[in-house]
Amino acid sequence: MAVPSVRSFDLFDTLLGRLHHRPDSIFHLVERNLPFPGFVFFRTAAEYQSDRTLPDIYRHFQQLTEITDEQAAILMQFELETELSQVFPIVENLAQVKDGDLIVSDTYYDEDQIRKILEKIGLNRSVNIYASPGGKSSGKIWDVLKKKHSIAYHLGDSLHSDVATAKFYDIAASHYSNSQLSPCEEAVMKLGQGELACLMRALRLQNPYPPLSPEYLLWNEQCQLNVPVLLQASLYLNDFCQKHQKKRILFTSRDGCLWIQLFQRLYPHYDSVYFHASRYAYVMPSPSYIAYVRTIYTDDAVIVDSHGTGRSCAKFFKEHFKIKPTYLAIVNSSQKNHAIVRQKTLCEEIEKLNYDVCGTLYDVEDGKPLRCEPEYDLRFIRPMHACINKCVQLIPHFTLQEFDKRVVEWAVKTMKSKLVFDDYLLHARYHCHIPDGDVLQHIHLF
Repeated sequence: MAVPSVRSFDLFDTLLGRLHHRPDSIFHLVERNLPFPGFVFFRTAAEYQSDRTLPDIYRHFQQLTEITDEQAAILMQFELETELSQVFPIVENLAQVKDGDLIVSDTYYDEDQIRKILEKIGLNRSVNIYASPGGKSSGKIWDVLKKKHSIAYHLGDSLHSDVATAKFYDIAASHYSNSQLSPCEEAVMKLGQGELACLMRALRLQNPYPPLSPEYLLWNEQCQLNVPVLLQASLYLNDFCQKHQKKRILFTSRDGCLWIQLFQRLYPHYDSVYFHASRYAYVMPSPSYIAYVRTIYTDDAVIVDSHGTGRSCAKFFKEHFKIKPTYLAIVNSSQKNHAIVRQKTLCEEIEKLNYDVCGTLYDVEDGKPLRCEPEYDLRFIRPMHACINKCVQLIPHFTLQEFDKRVVEWAVKTMKSKLVFDDYLLHARYHCHIPDGDVLQHIHLF
């Protein structure tokens, strides 16, 4: 009777990733969070001297540090718990695993520990686990597996351990390279924003949509371009508010719909408000809209937007409130008002990456926004929002460095060269169709 054919998968950087990418990131977290000064040095030295199993690593760790058996056991458990807190599924590969498949890993963890890790990343398949310190890299494990299983192919990230040695034993093998830093992540890393680059990578690898589908590509565009812009803009905005003594931030609809979510996660102590506004509402305001703005804008408020000049906003406030509001845009094409980045032309690309699931505002009555129907297909908007929702969940695991204008300039330049978004969404019509009964039935907003 023929042995059923199964597939084989590497574990680390194939089925799962670590939030901070490098394996030794776990050691640094243990040293900082336990804390245990010098842990990285002693842990690395102990592994080098050991047989590469976790118990033997900690036996050598004890010899180097003279800690007790009880302390070593506590430390080893804390390392495993730290690992569990840092792993996440690489969704496109995890979805391929079926009952009976093999997990083959060169690791210091044993089978029971690997099962805990698999449970953490959500693998609920019945799989066979082969964990050893160097079975793949030496090639020895493949000879053992061939006698037990009919392996259709193996997938892994190491060209030597997962591809070369498997093929030497006549096992078809594929190289998985997506777990490495993408070109965008490399660019951000080179700018000294390592935590941001790792966050972008963790988002990219958790893309829940079918590979190369429109939704998949739109999610990637968010995590590779819009997320670095919005997070850097949040760092800048915090500094701006401290300098100008602003406590309330009015995130202009609709472009502020994603920015406000990230900013609130980073800085919950501010009074962040989704500000119902549009060029139409500024130009043709009703008494009820003016009343709404009067309840929203305060002296300690700043109005923020993804891009623009702020002219229509300033004109509205001058005519109806006799004041000049504090206005800040991520990209400002005017020399007036505040800007993170100034350039000669508007940046429609950043607007597209921040579309909301609602239409243009034309009025506010009794505090409730009145909006037109969206002028674009929401199928292509929801993946962008889903990516930001995932980013909000991941932010607490990362410590973002200080604001760096170069990151925003790089991202804006990159998104202006070509957006996948444009391939799947017709250029928005930018027309606001006002319901019957209003003075102006139709206005071209730009």
